[in-house]
Amino acid sequence: MYKMIGPCLPTLLLFACGSSSPAGTAADSAAGGNPRSGDVTGTGGATITGGATATGGARTTGGATTAAWRPFSADSPWNTPIGSSPTIDPDSKTLIADWVTSSPYGEHLDVNIKGYSIPLFYADATTPQYTVRADVGGSGWSGVNGMNTTGNMPIPGNAVPDPDSDHHLLVIDKQQMKEWGCWNMVRETAGWHAGLCATTDLNGTGVRPIAEGNPTWYTSHGARACGFPLAAGLIRVDEIQAGRIDHALVVAYPHIRAGLYTPPASTAQAANGVGAQKDRGIPCGGRIQFDPSISLDTLNLTRSGRIIMQALQEFGAYVGDFSGAMSLYADGSPDAQAYWDSGVLDSYELLDKIRLADFRVIKLGTLYDNGNG
Repeated sequence: MYKMIGPCLPTLLLFACGSSSPAGTAADSAAGGNPRSGDVTGTGGATITGGATATGGARTTGGATTAAWRPFSADSPWNTPIGSSPTIDPDSKTLIADWVTSSPYGEHLDVNIKGYSIPLFYADATTPQYTVRADVGGSGWSGVNGMNTTGNMPIPGNAVPDPDSDHHLLVIDKQQMKEWGCWNMVRETAGWHAGLCATTDLNGTGVRPIAEGNPTWYTSHGARACGFPLAAGLIRVDEIQAGRIDHALVVAYPHIRAGLYTPPASTAQAANGVGAQKDRGIPCGGRIQFDPSISLDTLNLTRSGRIIMQALQEFGAYVGDFSGAMSLYADGSPDAQAYWDSGVLDSYELLDKIRLADFRVIKLGTLYDNGNG
């Protein structure tokens, strides 16, 4: 959740929790647990095919040309492969040792789908427009110093926020190449209301101005604790259908470092007791990579699992949020869930297939102090 420091200060403490846990129960929710029951109901959701030509054009994998749409420019950090000889952070071994044991749910990497994830809905020129009130408004929302804001947002009739604590909602218009991303989104009698909303130009790099020295502090904020657009790092249906994820992913975990961030993050996760702390963990914007020397053929992966792990070898994942377990994110809209449930993708796709110790931390960039550690 977002919590103000004092009655008038624009500094934000960022608390976001989203995780998967095989042992999740309703009681786990406060810690980010994700029960396997209680699926979202409803019909409609993400458009599986169609849309604008992918940024960067079609890509080739295994001799076949794919056409999965990809947001952000070709030089975006989200779309830039790690390369064959990256510089590994000097503290990588220590950071990974902590990452491995940070979750009370065990040493495994999950894929959030049916809760604590990002429901994605597509809009076009015919989609109804709503005035959305947001307590904090980033780019695209207007208020007084970023507070008590309003913004216009296309919202499809079948759109529903994620059912769990973060209540994320993502709407994308491919023709405009624009994202509307909201946190703690609810539909009230008076209309749509959110804790925070912001737009993102999907033709750009996907990186907001850093909070350090930004006089319009609110333009540094997005619907994730680390300021990332919600489209960034999301596993989508069309990518799994195409057989390739051509960008970095987002990972959240219990020991994300509080208070500090490095680009492409623009803000930091706040300290939250036994979880995020300032003296340990990988900060917002830190990049991890699954050891590229490991042959994926040896891991007994499903088709979807292999696609995900190949992305984690080629592009890695940026640390983007606090979570009760080690978590990646897949489209959680009802249509996407129906597709995943057809045997394509499970939250525990990677369970017992990979070792967390086989990740490494790419050298961290300049660290900035957000003042909430």
